[in-house]
Amino acid sequence: MNIINSIKNFLITYVDLIFLSIYFFSLPIAHATSIQSISLGFFIIVFLIRNYRNLHIKSILFYKNILIVFSVLLILSILSLLFTPDIKESLKEIKSELIRSFIVMAIFFLYTILNDKKRIKYILYIIASVLLLHTFINIFIWYTHNTWPYRAGGLLDSGGGERFGIWATYAFAMSIAFLFSKYKFYVLPFIALSIVSIVANNTRATFIALILILFVYFLLFYKNRLIKYIITFSIIFSLLGFIVYSQNFPTRFNAYKVINTIKHLKDYSPSQYQTLEKKYKLGHSTVSRLAMWDSIILYRTQEPFIPKGYGRFLYKKSITETWQNRPENIPYRLYAQAHNEYLGTLYSLGILGLLAFLYFLYFNLKISYKTLKYSENTIFKIFGTFMFLGTIGFIVSLIFGSFFGDSEAKFFYPLYGILLGIYLKEKQT
Repeated sequence: MNIINSIKNFLITYVDLIFLSIYFFSLPIAHATSIQSISLGFFIIVFLIRNYRNLHIKSILFYKNILIVFSVLLILSILSLLFTPDIKESLKEIKSELIRSFIVMAIFFLYTILNDKKRIKYILYIIASVLLLHTFINIFIWYTHNTWPYRAGGLLDSGGGERFGIWATYAFAMSIAFLFSKYKFYVLPFIALSIVSIVANNTRATFIALILILFVYFLLFYKNRLIKYIITFSIIFSLLGFIVYSQNFPTRFNAYKVINTIKHLKDYSPSQYQTLEKKYKLGHSTVSRLAMWDSIILYRTQEPFIPKGYGRFLYKKSITETWQNRPENIPYRLYAQAHNEYLGTLYSLGILGLLAFLYFLYFNLKISYKTLKYSENTIFKIFGTFMFLGTIGFIVSLIFGSFFGDSEAKFFYPLYGILLGIYLKEKQT
């Protein structure tokens, strides 16, 4: 009977964390949207039932700059309804990817400031466990497909794709973050497994994110000045050496050829970029992306401010409509997304929207760096380091894809809310 009561008390006490564990675990799994929605919904319901009398809604005003950023994005997205090629899609995106995401971030912020450090520690361990478990799953899938050159994507997009690469770099960031804990020796295998998982993912964005995370870690966090600069410069020279030697590699990793071809882009319109694929033997994915990005830049140099229709999946319809009188500026190959979150935002919301989005990411880096730098609480320091390095990896991945509405964004917003809550706790102590 005592065991039953203990289990019952445990479930009642930690039911919110149980739902949160299910939510985080389900995010990097394909076709698990319903599980994500239900688990997050129950987490929020439990939180509100327990704390509805103590909600300090006004504490959100501490971050006036975030409220301003959200207001700018919301106003621009609403204005974009006047110019969107699909008003239903734009309304859907505004509701689900903007308003809903902000509400989720605010809820996790309130949850953090209303709970003690012990509960935040549990959340950190839940996230670390989820990332480690999916790292094992990804490596196992890679192994069952005879390893390299198979592009493993965990349970999210096996067979190739930058989406799981974001989770792989988050796992790497978490493993490095735990170097600031008393478990330094035990996390070394986690670091090694994370690197193997990134290799298994085998995408350019993930490799670049790995290099940048390592570069930032040694530059900002490593204390031995001599070793710091030796390793930092070694990474720089190794990268330069790779670029030069990459001319001997297949198309996907031939950075030398891509860099040398950029100077010829001005001689072609987006509709003619297919010529680059044949003439300079560039990969199709590279050329098609360059064509779409060039088309966006051509438009925004003429009209930098007017929004064109909020929504990641409207690019194909919208860009065709934009250049209907200048068909040479329509990319020779079109996708629903622009495959670049920054240029996609620039196109859909204009320069003001892009600046607001960039500030949103910058503020995350700023707050996480302050947390890891000045916090005296080990858990907060670990979380700040994880967020700082993980966001750097996320920022890199957004260059190559439009992921700010997928499960990766559903992971990012709760983390951002927790970070803001931790920072406010630190300011109040």
